[in-house]
Formats: sequence, C-alpha cells, structure tokens
Amino acid sequence: MSKYFFQLGVILVLLVSCNKKETISHRQDYDVYLSDGKVAKEIVGVNTEINFWQNRLPKDTGSYVDMLELASNHLRLFRLTGNIIALKTGDSLLKRSSAKLNDTDPEILYSLSQNSIAQHQFLDAARYTNAAREAKGDLYTIRLLQFDVNMELGKYNEAYASLQSLKDKSAFDYLVRKAKWEDHTGNLDKAILLMEDAFEKVKEGKKSLYCWTLSNLADMYGHAGRIEDAYESYLAVLKKDSANLYCLKGIAWIAYSHDNNTADAKRILKSILTQTEMPELKLFLAEIAESEGDEMEKNKLLHEFITAVTSTGYGNMYNKYLIELYASELKQHNNAHLLAQKELKNRFTPETCDWIAWVYYNKGDIKKAFEYASTHVYKRTFEPQATMHTAFIYAAIGKKEEAKEMFKECLTSSFELGPVATREIELKLQSL
Repeated sequence: MSKYFFQLGVILVLLVSCNKKETISHRQDYDVYLSDGKVAKEIVGVNTEINFWQNRLPKDTGSYVDMLELASNHLRLFRLTGNIIALKTGDSLLKRSSAKLNDTDPEILYSLSQNSIAQHQFLDAARYTNAAREAKGDLYTIRLLQFDVNMELGKYNEAYASLQSLKDKSAFDYLVRKAKWEDHTGNLDKAILLMEDAFEKVKEGKKSLYCWTLSNLADMYGHAGRIEDAYESYLAVLKKDSANLYCLKGIAWIAYSHDNNTADAKRILKSILTQTEMPELKLFLAEIAESEGDEMEKNKLLHEFITAVTSTGYGNMYNKYLIELYASELKQHNNAHLLAQKELKNRFTPETCDWIAWVYYNKGDIKKAFEYASTHVYKRTFEPQATMHTAFIYAAIGKKEEAKEMFKECLTSSFELGPVATREIELKLQSL
C-alpha cells in the first residue's frame, strides 16, 4: 500500500511540474529601463526644437516650412508622451501647411492620411489619400496608403488589390503589409515569417525602423504563444532605445499574463505612467486589480480611464474599450449602443460588428446579437476577443457545439486574452 501511495505521489509531482509554467520575465533584465529620466531627456530635446521653430513662425512670411517642422516635432512629442494635445497640435499645423498650398502637396497629404489613421478618422484618411493621388503623388506611396486605409475600413478586396499591384515583393514596405494581410486571414505563422524577413532588411539600418519592426514582431510572437521570443525581442528593442515604453508595457503583460507576477507588472506600469500619458495603462492596471480581487481599485482605475478618454480630445481612439466597458462593466447600454453604431458608420468590419453584437448580447437581445455575430463575425476575424464574444453569443442561443469549439480555440490564446478572460472561458466551458 505504501508503495502505491509513493508511486501516486511521484505521478502527482510530475503532473504539477509539467503544468507549471517557467518564469520568463526577470527583474535584472529590465530594471535598468525603469529608472527615471529615460523619456525626459528626449522630451527636453523635442521641446527645444518646438521652441526654436515656434519662435521662427511669426517671421514666416508665407512659407510653410517652419510650420511643417513645428508639426513634425509636436507629433514626435505625442509618440514620446502620449499627450493628445501634441497630436492635435501637430495635425492642425499640417492642415494649415496644406491649406497654404491649396492641398496640392502630396507629402503633406500623406502625413495627414497617416495622422488620421492614428486618430481613428479612417474616412478622412481615405480622403487625404485620394487627394494625394489627384495631386499626382508618388503612385507607390499612394498604393501603400490605400492598403492601410482600406484594411481599416474593411474594404479587404481593395486593400489586397493595392498590395498585389506592388511589383517588388521583397521590399520592406511590401513585407510588413503582406504580414498584416496574412495575420488578417488567420495565417499567423506566415505573417511572422514575413515580418522576420522585413526585420532582416532593417536590423542594420535606422534605429527607428529597427525598433518599430522588432516591437511589432514581438507582439506577433506573443499572439503565437512564443512568449520567450516576444520577451527577448522587447529586451532587444530596449537595448537600442531605452526610452521605448511600448516594449516595457509588453514585458509588463508577460509578467502578468504568463508569469502571474502582478507585483512586477504593476511596478513596470507605474514607472511608465510617471513618464508618459497612456490611458490604456489604466485598463491594464484595472485588470490586474480584478485578478487580485480588488474591486474598489479596479473601479477607481476604470473611472480614471473613462474620464481621461472622454474629456481630453481623444475622439474615436478609445471607442473599442469604451464600448466594452459600457456594455459589460457599467451596464450603460445606451452609451455602448450609440458608440457601436458610430463605429459601424465609420468602418464596417468584423471587429466593429463584434462590438455591436456584444452590446446586443449584454442588453439581452440574443437574437440580434446572433444575427450580427453569425453573419459578420464568425470565422471572419481571428481576433481572440471577438472569438470569445461570439462563443458566448452562440452558447446563449443554444449552439453549444460551435461555442465549445470557439472557447477551446480561445484557450490557445490565453496569454493574449489574459488570466481574467481565461477564467471566464474555463468556467463557461464547464457549464456547456
């Protein structure tokens, strides 16, 4: 009998050791990047440039050059700090510069299109891209922008046509967009290979391209469950650019979602918040609070997020998160519905259809939720959150086998969805 219990004990130890995830994030790797002043030094340089060009502007007798330089530095300040006023100021200066030339300078119109995408003003982005084409802009650049804009608008046939029209299939600009296309179609492994090819082309070049490409690749590794590759890539970017707060955020997610190290995740996030304004970090901290059972802290952080993004000019940039919060957390279904309808008018995509379906689900209108989910979302997007929403809707209407299949698929993306959503999925699977 004692021999039997000994063998059983060995088996249990082996099972536990097999299921235990190896810790990936380590303080000694990233603590050096949490010290104060990493971003502040760059901000000082940008503000010096802003003051220089601002002082020149009153002497400008009609030239738009000073205005463009000033715009460029305000936009750089936004990328560093997340300050929405800097983005709005830069965008306004670009528009004034373009107006001086009767909207005939393609280079300025390209920038306006990209800025509009950043602000989730996708119809405006399309308008600026069309204006650049009418202004006889570079056809190659216009096709790249057409791809970017049409992907956001859900005009996938037009986007693919623009992509296929590019002759050099080995060029960096083609590879990163082809990677986005493959990811959109659910072929993540192919997308990663393409992004790795793109990185090979720029890894010995400009720091900005190196960091942008590798940080995007790190995100893709995370989506694919290659967490260690994601972590090493984030660290490699930080080695090049110690002020890259986006990669610090990525490491915080690894500490939280993979390593269950909420203390270090919070420490990283709070360090970032001392240096920049990223409203979405409040949501991240709120999720950590929920995972720790601290409802009071969670609700406080959610309130801070909503206050920030609804009162300081962010426009449509955080509608996705607001819809989710209004529908699921706050039960403000009218607010959620109005925003979801607004997004559908702005761009009709599987993702925006998921948002309106989720609003109907939370309102209790399962039939309407299923109508959107089954027609426009199911097997039309591979985003884990959309799949999770669709699974709940299918379960509610009685399509349990399809729901089980989707929930199991979601569990393969548990790192991306996070511990809170993963627990919800596991509990729902047990009840089906």
